[in-house]
Amino acid sequence: MNKKLIAFFSILSLFLSTPIIPVNAAAKAGGTCTKVGIKSIASGKTFTCSKSGKKLFWDKGVAVAASNPTPSVTVKPTSDVAPCKLPVADGRGDVSIGGWPRIADRMRTTGNINVQVVMVDFPDAVAKMTPQAAFAMISEAAKTFNEVSYGRMQYNLIPNYKWYRMKSNSTTYAPLNKSFLSQRAYIKEALAMADPDVDFSKADSFIILANPDSTGIGNSGPAFSSIRDTGFTLDGKYIANGATSSHDLNYWKSIWLNHEITHTMGLVDVYAATQSNPANRYDNFRYTGEFSYMGFSSFEGNAPSLFAFERWNLGWIDDSQIKCLKDTNSTELISPVQTAGGIKAVIIPLSKTKALVIESRRAIGLDKNIAKSGALVYVVDSSIQSGQGPVKVVPSDVTNDPRYLKAPRALGESVTTEGITVRVTKSDDSGDTVEIKKS
Repeated sequence: MNKKLIAFFSILSLFLSTPIIPVNAAAKAGGTCTKVGIKSIASGKTFTCSKSGKKLFWDKGVAVAASNPTPSVTVKPTSDVAPCKLPVADGRGDVSIGGWPRIADRMRTTGNINVQVVMVDFPDAVAKMTPQAAFAMISEAAKTFNEVSYGRMQYNLIPNYKWYRMKSNSTTYAPLNKSFLSQRAYIKEALAMADPDVDFSKADSFIILANPDSTGIGNSGPAFSSIRDTGFTLDGKYIANGATSSHDLNYWKSIWLNHEITHTMGLVDVYAATQSNPANRYDNFRYTGEFSYMGFSSFEGNAPSLFAFERWNLGWIDDSQIKCLKDTNSTELISPVQTAGGIKAVIIPLSKTKALVIESRRAIGLDKNIAKSGALVYVVDSSIQSGQGPVKVVPSDVTNDPRYLKAPRALGESVTTEGITVRVTKSDDSGDTVEIKKS
């Protein structure tokens, strides 16, 4: 039996072995009682039945401690976060920055996630590295997920150390993001070869890991996020989510996997999918700079850990850790997004699909390279599709700071956007205290 249960039942047995006699038994010191150890409360005392020789009698009794009534405690109800839970409103149906209600086909985000890794090479790109060496290129993704989820998701990569040879040359399948159907056909071929060897019955997802030395497979390793029963049923288990790697794994390292698999959990690209200013070398990151690996997916980036809003969307931040303000005039302490516990974001709804978010960033973990700590302010709009700016960080100076390195506001600094002014009044290891006012 479980040790805690044994201890519980031992305490319960001890309690039951010394019953309390009702007050109407009229116990008094020296009076006769019937069983050693029984107790009775009378006249403000607790009497215990004792024995002397063959005689059983009530002892002198012990005064019952005056009861101190527990003062009534007013429990403040959890703030109503419903107005801050933006709906899926961008018309896509596969990913969204809004997550309420969550897209049904998307992968679970908490608990044990079992992921079968199938490794493939090609007639024109036969793998020379060992399967173990290839797997090592993605294995660290599990640690990244553990960090950004505060340990709420255990991402279990299950490697199958064997190269499966695809039927056609690598260039036949490239680019892997050509279309949903072409990627699905590629995955179907790979899974069919592995199925006799691999038990998919407990799998939640899959990774098709292409020979990293293959240049012919291209530089696009996309997520596979199916909807409307277009996934795969293997060993009786329906699997709707996974990812396919390509040659760019060599550049992005294991955070490539975190980016793509986070798509399968429902999140969008926060980088710019289209070009606006060719003269700006950072134009593709004009919405969020180098914040969030759903934008600039690099361990070398300024602050690649996920936004607080993204983590809340995925269930890694609780509703109780969100302050959803109805009255914008407020002062709030926000704890760093990189640490567990505390208020993780202050959110001000601007419309049914749009909200202003304030969070706190520090040089911790994935964000160890951050150029400036402080309160980060951004706008989220769930009516805007992936890659079109569903998240927009408020920069300090777009012209002179195209990477948004100075976007977090330090002590004494402020920012005004959407008619709301946010000023940092205190900043230390506990986080950033911000004063929020309607302009």
